[in-house]
Formats: sequence, C-alpha cells, structure tokens
Amino acid sequence: MEHTKLSDEDLVALPSDKWNHGRVQYHEYTCTKCGKRAQNTYIEGVRENMLARRLCYTCNYWHDFAERLKRDHKRMTIIDGHIYGPGSRTSGEFRGMAGRRFDIEYVDPSIFAGKKITTFDLWSGSAMPDDLRASFADTARFMNGAEKAELSGPITTAWNPSDHRAERHPLPNTLPQPGLA
Repeated sequence: MEHTKLSDEDLVALPSDKWNHGRVQYHEYTCTKCGKRAQNTYIEGVRENMLARRLCYTCNYWHDFAERLKRDHKRMTIIDGHIYGPGSRTSGEFRGMAGRRFDIEYVDPSIFAGKKITTFDLWSGSAMPDDLRASFADTARFMNGAEKAELSGPITTAWNPSDHRAERHPLPNTLPQPGLA
C-alpha cells in the first residue's frame, strides 16, 4: 500500500498511563484505509508500523498479511476466502475444530492442486477482506459434506465436519514440501 505524505494534523499524542511511565509515546489518528479512529497502543514493531502507515490494527494486520500472501499464496489452504491451517495430529486433546474430521481437496493455483487430505486437526485462521479475496484465489475446497456455516446470534460461525463414512485421504504431513530435503 503506497501512501502519500501523511499529515500530522490528525495525530494526537495520548497521555502516558500508569504502566507506561512515559517510556513510549502512543498516538491516536484516523486510519487512512478504513477511516476509523485508531490508537497505536500495541507491541513494539506493530505500533511503529501502524503509526508510520496511519493504519488501524486490523488494516495494518492485513497490510502485513498481504505480503505473506504474495510470497506463500500457492502453499496456503484458502477455502471460500477463509484461511485454514490443517494439522496432522490424529489424537490428543489439543486439536483444531475439536478433532473433527475435514476432507480437503487442493485446487489451482495451489502447488498441491489435485491432492486430497484428511485432517483431524483443522485450525481456522481469518476470513480475508474483500480486496484480498479479489487478488488471491481459493486454493482448496471442503469435501464430503464439510462446510463453514453462518449462524445468527452470539455465535456467528460454525463448521460442519466431513462424513466419517467417506474414504479417508492421507494426512497433511504427506504433502510434498518443495525446497525441503
């Protein structure tokens, strides 16, 4: 994202709080992308980037993530604009999606296009904003009844797993890892 010279007109220095003791100067400003008011009260690195770019936390996160997408898009698991991390654990208490089964098929432009996996350890990342969805195509699809479901109420998203009676596919750790010996 290229910015023109940023004005300090909208930049407001925040008063030091009792934990900060004046070590770091935080600021409030209007995000140059979404127009919301923002404060760069985050960890070192993040707060400096937010201020330099005049972005709120969310817009700054997606700015940085766009760089990762440019580099790793074809290796990632993106289904309907949502980023996932399929793990290979098949037992134990700490597994994504409560250890439920998800069958996934990779599609073009993925480097794994045509490969199918079964995971019992699927982790949900984030739903990409529309501008990134337009630039980075899906790389996979759910199979055998698995789906992301939108709900109304306090919980807005849930996932239905794949049919346990369908043929199992290899675990994600069987996918080839280009560049690794």
